Amino acid sequence: MTTATDSAPAEGTATASSRFYEGFWISRDDVPLDLIGRTVFVLLVTYIVLNRVIADRFVLPVGASVRLYEIVLMMLGLVWMLWMMREPLPFPTGLFGLFALLTFALIGLAPFLNALTLTSFQTNGAERGLFRLFIFTTMFLAAFHLAFRLRSGFQVVGWVVAATVFQAGVAIFEFTTKQRLFWLDSLATSIGMIPDPQSIRAIPVGVGSRLTGEVRAASTAPHPIVLSAVVALGVLVVGTWLLYTGRTRQRTWLMVAGGVLVLALPVTNSRTAFVILGVAMLPIFILHVRKLPQILIWSLPMLAALALAFAISPETPRLLLNSVTNSGNDQNTQVRIERFSRVPELLEEHPMIGAGYLTHDVSIQLFDNAYNKAIIEFGVLGFAAVIMFFLTGLVTAWRATLRARDSEIVLPAIAVAAILSVLAAGGTFDAWTFDQFFPTVLILMGVGLGRSAVILHRDRDEPSSTDLSLEQGA
Repeated sequence: MTTATDSAPAEGTATASSRFYEGFWISRDDVPLDLIGRTVFVLLVTYIVLNRVIADRFVLPVGASVRLYEIVLMMLGLVWMLWMMREPLPFPTGLFGLFALLTFALIGLAPFLNALTLTSFQTNGAERGLFRLFIFTTMFLAAFHLAFRLRSGFQVVGWVVAATVFQAGVAIFEFTTKQRLFWLDSLATSIGMIPDPQSIRAIPVGVGSRLTGEVRAASTAPHPIVLSAVVALGVLVVGTWLLYTGRTRQRTWLMVAGGVLVLALPVTNSRTAFVILGVAMLPIFILHVRKLPQILIWSLPMLAALALAFAISPETPRLLLNSVTNSGNDQNTQVRIERFSRVPELLEEHPMIGAGYLTHDVSIQLFDNAYNKAIIEFGVLGFAAVIMFFLTGLVTAWRATLRARDSEIVLPAIAVAAILSVLAAGGTFDAWTFDQFFPTVLILMGVGLGRSAVILHRDRDEPSSTDLSLEQGA
């Protein structure tokens, strides 16, 4: 199997740029993480586990809504900065890096530029939003830099899959038994955590029901819709990984994981997962069209698992069919459309850069749509920067997937799947706010785009076959 060091430019032929990146971008696959790097990895994995095992509604008893995994992310940020000081690492570059920086700047500055006009609710929300902005940024950058070591990148993705499978398994149990796994709540309270007194998330939603009576599970997610999005993202990650793995044990593990995730798709009784899969499938198929035989092979057991899941939960296929055949009378769709009419009115308060992340008061208007909420909180310029952040990330990961070696192609391809997921989910619920789905997307984006940076810089700096033939002829 080839490694990233196999194709390093020969001494004396590299340009100044390739000499700079030769030791950094190309040879990192065979260099183990140092103590600080390993600590960054452990803290990121700890965050992933805590984020999925402890229900989102539990917080620390400190007089504010602070969750245990947020403390871990603060520690991650500090250790990541030490890592940067000891071993300076590059930030995302190109158009993606530009829009990432612009997004961070606009969202971060908005509350300060509008400080005199913010309500008390908006001020409190802005403080919370700035805190989340900084910890999510360091989380993304930590994942980005871990992916410079191929093994570390795969390990991060593996932990995401394992945590999602655990959460899906809990949801399947709750749905089939119609009862909550109360020991998970006991686990949180046993370490001193309490239900969030400042949030509607303090309401247990492990096994709830629609007004029409269909049972819907949420496991440890803050809402069944959030779990639906998390599971759909897990299906795309596992499916992408299956296309390129050549290891029997790994393939077996991924097949089991994929089966559990597919079985969990209907138990939330939500259409979000199927919207995500429906939107993402065609671009992903185009990206991996050369793997058509493998796609067909792995699709058969997954479709069989989905058929079994629909048999266990017949309410979900009826809900999906009703969305197509009777969309005009679908209350959820009608309510979402009606809420669009309030956007221009609310946007007038802070039209250009908004008031800041998490400053929209849901008592004024609950959107169930990330795009509406984002344009109000970020303004026209901030919203445009966020969209370009995702789109340029998508293009970067797509390009890297087409140029990657088989041993590393999974990571940028997973970034493509993650970005498509968050763009699709934004139309069905507030996908850019909730603490399980959106951070998971950022981690997978970070890993995939970090590896994309390695691939694209290596591709740029390696001499082409034409250059080599000219050198040999000379």
